[in-house]
This record gives sequence, C-alpha cells and structure tokens, in this order.
Amino acid sequence: MKRGLIVLGLLFLSLKGHAQFAWWNNLHGWDGTTPWTEYMNYAHAYLGPNALPIPTFIDEDKSYFQSNTQYSLRGDDQFHNWHNELFWRRGHTRFQIKHQSLEYFKTSNEVRDLRISRGETGKGIQVGDFLFNVSTRLFANSTMEIHLTAHTKTAAGPLSDARFTDAPGYAYFFSGIHHLQSNWGNSEQKHSFQWDAGFQVYQTMWIAYPQNDGFLGNIKWSTEVKGWQYSAAIRSFTGYFLDGDWPRILDVKISKIWNKHQIQLYTTLGLNDYPFVFSGIGWKRYF
Repeated sequence: MKRGLIVLGLLFLSLKGHAQFAWWNNLHGWDGTTPWTEYMNYAHAYLGPNALPIPTFIDEDKSYFQSNTQYSLRGDDQFHNWHNELFWRRGHTRFQIKHQSLEYFKTSNEVRDLRISRGETGKGIQVGDFLFNVSTRLFANSTMEIHLTAHTKTAAGPLSDARFTDAPGYAYFFSGIHHLQSNWGNSEQKHSFQWDAGFQVYQTMWIAYPQNDGFLGNIKWSTEVKGWQYSAAIRSFTGYFLDGDWPRILDVKISKIWNKHQIQLYTTLGLNDYPFVFSGIGWKRYF
C-alpha cells in the first residue's frame, strides 16, 4: 500500500510537470525523452549579461569593498541587478570575490523563445554566481608589471530562465600593465595600458560537448587626472562552437575619487554576440 502511494505520487508529479511546460514542449518540439537542457544554447548571445562573465585583471593598489548596479537600456530585455565585490592585497598577491547578488528581469516573448527559456512569463528574480580571482605578480619595474590570474565561477545561478548557466567555469590569463605619465597645463596625468591574454572554460549540459573553451583577450586604457578616472576597455572571448560564443564587449567608465570613496558611472555595449546595452552606477570604499 505504501509503495503504491509513492508510485502514484511520483506519477502525479511527472504529469504535473508535463502539463506545466506543455507550452514549451510544443513550441520547441520536445521529443519526450531528451533532457530539456540539451535544447539550450550555452553562449553569451543566448543567456543573461552576467551568465558567462569575461574576467579581467584588477589594477588597484588598495583593498576595497564595492557595490554596483546595472540597468538595461533595451526594451525587449529589461533587467536591473545588484553586485557586491571584495578586493584585498597581500604583498604581490591580489584576491577578489564578487557576488552577482540579485537580478530582476523581464524579456519579450521573442527573446524568451530565442533563448529556449523555460520561464513562460519571461520575467522573475534570480540570484547569481560567486566569482573568485587570485592574481600573483610575476614581474615589475618602474613602468611595467606582469601578473597571472586564476579565475573560477560557481554553479549557483539557475538555468531555466536562461539568465545563468547553473554550471561552473574557470580561466587562467596573463596581464600586462604599462604605466605612463604626462603633464597638461598644470595637471599631472597618469595613464595605463592593460592587456589580458589567456583561456577560459565553462561547462555546458550537452552530453556530446560537455564544455566550451577558447581564447580570452582584453585591452584597456585608463587616465587619471585631479581625482577623476576615465577608462575604455574591450573584453573578448573566442569560443569553440561559433554559435553566439564570440562576444566583443565595450566598457566605458568615469569615476571620481575623494578621501577613501569612489563613485563610478559606466556603460557597457555589446559589439558582437552580446545583445546587451546597459548603464550602471557603483560605489567603492577603500580600506
């Protein structure tokens, strides 16, 4: 009797699940046996803006805590999220922990269906991944530094709404920082040119291709004058499948430093395989 009740309960849950996702099954031609994750596309062009972050080296002399928010400028893929970050230095080593804390999203039906999302309404609230970076300085002189960074991503973010991957990832890359100084009028300007080069890997849930890996390459120019900082950067990843996994991302930022605080305003624009445009504001507190 008890065993029969258990079987009936499992059957009821199975039928309920089929009914709940009947719209998705019909829309995407589910064959009734293949796991639904096999239908998803694990690429920057088909997931949320923070699902597959391209890491970059952080060039800071002081430890800090930072909190920032991002707001979408697209009508068919709206989101408003909040991130927290902790960065600290110990000698030649730098540590960074970042949590993609909370995201509210709302997409059009067209975007929902393009991403094979299982969320029928196309909107909701999700909590994202933890990101960890450990960087070690390998070389330094008066104008140049070389660093090696190990990056890893947790599998915290759920997959069903096509915002996060629910899968881990990692990267290893070298960074070079070239420091320059100039004078304009009575103001001294500090400039830096940074490049990151290495490889990045993230797990998929495809049986035939369990991971995607490729070249990671970033460049960044920064200028500081009278407590103001200006920067422009391009982040890039060259994946294996050539199906939405070749993102080229432009970041532009302006910030103001006073005492132990910094306020940032920034805009991010997808140039290729990254269909997002958003602006953000951040606050940083140095220790």
